[in-house]
Amino acid sequence: MKNTLSALPLVLLSALQVTGTVPSAMAGTPDELMTKGKLAADLGDQRGAEQAFAQLAADAATPESARAEALVRLAVVQRALGKAQPSAATFQKAMQSPGRGAQVTRLLTLAVAGVAPDRTRWASEWPKVRLAARSGSPDSHPTIVWPGPGPQGVREAIPATDPVTFDLEDVLMSSFLNSLITGGNRMPDGSPPRLSPRQLPGFANWPESYVSPKAAQALDLVIHGGVQGRVTVKTSNMAWNELFENVLASNGLGIVLEKKLIFIARIEDLGAIERIRGRAYDSWPIDLAFYHANLFDVLSMFRGITDHPFVPDADLQACCVNLRFTKRLAFECLDLILVAHDLAITRIELPDAKPGTTTLRISKLADVKGEPVDLSTLPPTPRSNP
Repeated sequence: MKNTLSALPLVLLSALQVTGTVPSAMAGTPDELMTKGKLAADLGDQRGAEQAFAQLAADAATPESARAEALVRLAVVQRALGKAQPSAATFQKAMQSPGRGAQVTRLLTLAVAGVAPDRTRWASEWPKVRLAARSGSPDSHPTIVWPGPGPQGVREAIPATDPVTFDLEDVLMSSFLNSLITGGNRMPDGSPPRLSPRQLPGFANWPESYVSPKAAQALDLVIHGGVQGRVTVKTSNMAWNELFENVLASNGLGIVLEKKLIFIARIEDLGAIERIRGRAYDSWPIDLAFYHANLFDVLSMFRGITDHPFVPDADLQACCVNLRFTKRLAFECLDLILVAHDLAITRIELPDAKPGTTTLRISKLADVKGEPVDLSTLPPTPRSNP
């Protein structure tokens, strides 16, 4: 049965040739010709696909939107045939086509960058997307220039060029980034994942054999709560750090990388890390890994970290915490969680508390009254764990 199924594409192609309906026949309406080109590409007949899409793109009678789509698909086929310069030129023609709307532009960005943001973001962003030649690229490979300020120095900061292949449609951005970096929350020692990405909604196609590059495995991770939305990822043997940069850029995200920690946030939220920069903590090291966890529950785990009792506000019952910490000091871990969710700790006196007893309140930064507590100034409890 296995041999029969694997031979099916060849049998189908032979049958098409016998009946005269193979894509290279170049007959039919624009819709039929587009279908023939797609079928040829799916069956690995790149020459036939090239002829079909080239004919569509050159035919003045073909609707402009179909000609623009044909140009994108022709560029992809040319790239597969090793025609780097013609492919780059065809992508440019597609970008300049008057028929290039939101859908064709999305097809083009997926073909070039391997990623596209969710439909809501795309509706306002697609007219601002530009195509450019990659600086210093000998093969004329084009690159997508996304609107707004983009991440800086990502590929240099994480020199991981391992080839990766994904086929994911409209999945949660935070979950994808967590999975891409941690490899399903694999710890740096190679221990098995606590949660496979394939268990997450929309991640059924996540490659089961995926392991994040060593350069990424060595990093701790925390994702800011403002990282929202979804992303579509369709790549084949793309360098890991190129994909990572494209995902960030397509959604207006950036990173701060220091002390073996990668902090991912919207460009406008990256400055949040400055609140705790330079602090030196006195506490014990802990390991943590959270995937889409409830913020209130995560904060509650730290109640034994100091002799001062503390309470998170009830309105912090929210999703989602995405992080991985390895042998990082407990106070620093809590501070990073606060920063990633725009929270702060303040001292309060509860009405029913003993005189002189101070309680630490965790609340949204916008609700803070008074001076926030610097966790690096607090003594830890004389315990080995929080």
